[in-house]
Amino acid sequence: MRGYRRWVGQDSFTKALQTGIARGLDAVDAWKQARAARPSAQARALQAEQERAVALQAYARRRYDRHAQRLQTQATTGTAVAGVAGTVGVIDVVAEAATSQVGVYGPSWMWISAAVVGGVLALSARRQRRNLPAPPHVDDLPAVPIAVPPDAIGAEQARQLVSLRLQVVQVIPAISRLHAGAADELRRADAEAAPPLHALVERLVILHRIRHDMPGTPADEAATDAAVEVRSRLITGCATYEQLLAASATMLAAPDIVRSTDEVLSPAVAALTAYTHGLQRAAGEGLA
Repeated sequence: MRGYRRWVGQDSFTKALQTGIARGLDAVDAWKQARAARPSAQARALQAEQERAVALQAYARRRYDRHAQRLQTQATTGTAVAGVAGTVGVIDVVAEAATSQVGVYGPSWMWISAAVVGGVLALSARRQRRNLPAPPHVDDLPAVPIAVPPDAIGAEQARQLVSLRLQVVQVIPAISRLHAGAADELRRADAEAAPPLHALVERLVILHRIRHDMPGTPADEAATDAAVEVRSRLITGCATYEQLLAASATMLAAPDIVRSTDEVLSPAVAALTAYTHGLQRAAGEGLA
C-alpha cells in the first residue's frame, strides 16, 4: 500500500512537472512571438520621420487655408464697405446738389473716399486670392510594414526595405532645399512604391506562419515555394530603392542655385582685413 501511494505521488509530481514545463515553454514561445512582432528600431525611426513630415505638411496647409480665408474676408468686407459707402455718398451728393448744404449723412467726400478705399482693398484681395498657388498637399504616407520573424524566408529583405525607406525619407528635406520639385517627385515615388512592397512583407509573414504551423505537409512545401517567389520580388523592389538613393546622392552633390559660400563670405573677409589694417595704422599714428 505504501509503495502504491509512493508511486501515485511520484506520478502526480511528474505530471505536475511536465505541465509546468509545457506552460513555461508556451510562455517562452509567446514571448518570442511578441518580441518578433515588435517593430525594430529602424521601423520606429521610419514611423517617426513619416509622422514629422505629415505634421509639417499639415501645418503648411493650415497656414495656406488661413491666408486664403483672410483674403476672402478682405474681399467680402471691402465689397460691402464700397457698396454701403458708395450708396451713402451718392445720397449725400444728391442732397448737397439739391439743398446746397452738407448731406444728411455727413460730407459726401468722406463716404466716396471710404467707397474707393473699400473697392481697392476688395480688388487687391481678389487678385491675390486668384494668384494663389495650388494648396500644399498632405501626403497619405504608407504605414510601416509589420515585423517579419528573424527565421522567416525574406526577413533580411524586409529589414533592408525598412532601412532603404528610412534613408529615402531622411534625404527628402535635403533634396527639397535644392529643388522642391525633385523632392516632391521623390516623395510621390516612395508613396506609390511602398504599399505594394509592404504587401509583399505581409505575405511573407503569413507564409511563414503556415510553414511554422504545418511542417512536413504539402501546405508547407507550397508556402515555402511561394515565400521564395515573394522574396525574389522583394529583392527587385529593394534594388530599385537603391537606385533611387543613388540618384538622390548624385543630386545632393550638384551645385546650389544660390551663391556659393566663397561668394558670400569673401566680401566679409576682405572687409575685416581692411578694418584690421586701418586700426593698425591708426594705432601706429597715435604712438608716433
